[in-house]
Amino acid sequence: MSSRLRRGVRAAILPVLLVGLGWLVWQQIPRAGLMRYFQISNLLVEGNHRVPAAAIIGSLDLAPDASILDVDLGACAAIVARNPWINTVRVSRRLPATLQIHVTERAPRAVVVADRAYLVSEDGLILQEASSAEMSDLPLLRFHAERPLETGARIDSARVEQGTHLWQRFHQGALGPDVQAREIQLKGDGSYTVLLDQGLPSLHFGGEEDVQRQLDRLTRVLEIRGTALRELEYADFRFADKVIVKPRAKGGA
Repeated sequence: MSSRLRRGVRAAILPVLLVGLGWLVWQQIPRAGLMRYFQISNLLVEGNHRVPAAAIIGSLDLAPDASILDVDLGACAAIVARNPWINTVRVSRRLPATLQIHVTERAPRAVVVADRAYLVSEDGLILQEASSAEMSDLPLLRFHAERPLETGARIDSARVEQGTHLWQRFHQGALGPDVQAREIQLKGDGSYTVLLDQGLPSLHFGGEEDVQRQLDRLTRVLEIRGTALRELEYADFRFADKVIVKPRAKGGA
């Protein structure tokens, strides 16, 4: 037998011997002891800030004697991802007994008011009902919904982003530091109405205008008319190449 053939035979026999040896060792180790060794004893949650680790672990509903070898990592990730605050999930094993769960969370982008007030993420996911404190810290968008919203539902993320961007323009001084948006109304036809502070006009925008260009035009109209912003009832930018303004009735009615 040639040396090359002998080496081939040895290479073929070695895996068989290893499998056989492993089987013998397996038979010598008590099954119950082995399962206790791989029983999950530590669940490690990373990346969470808003969602408590206990809530994430509890959602898995693992049996007390669950084995790290038997747990379905994909199924665990899918369960954790049902929480609307959770954006991404990665579940992994750390042998012999640690299940590691790494998450990233969504952040509230705005408050959307429909049947009630909700926190909504950048990708349009309803996260939860909004508290009064959160309503004062985030852009306030009023949204017409055909049916009541609920946690976990989605709305048009593009409209959320456009409304939020419009809100921010006013809070960055688009019409001066004293002119702030109080509410952005998202209309069913794709247009927006900006409600300013008390005593200031409402502003009506279409869906795609250059907002700053329209506001600059409004400033020029006010200069030409010799009118102050507070003397207007509304300004409408939804028509091409024109700004329609309505002065308040005399006496402020």
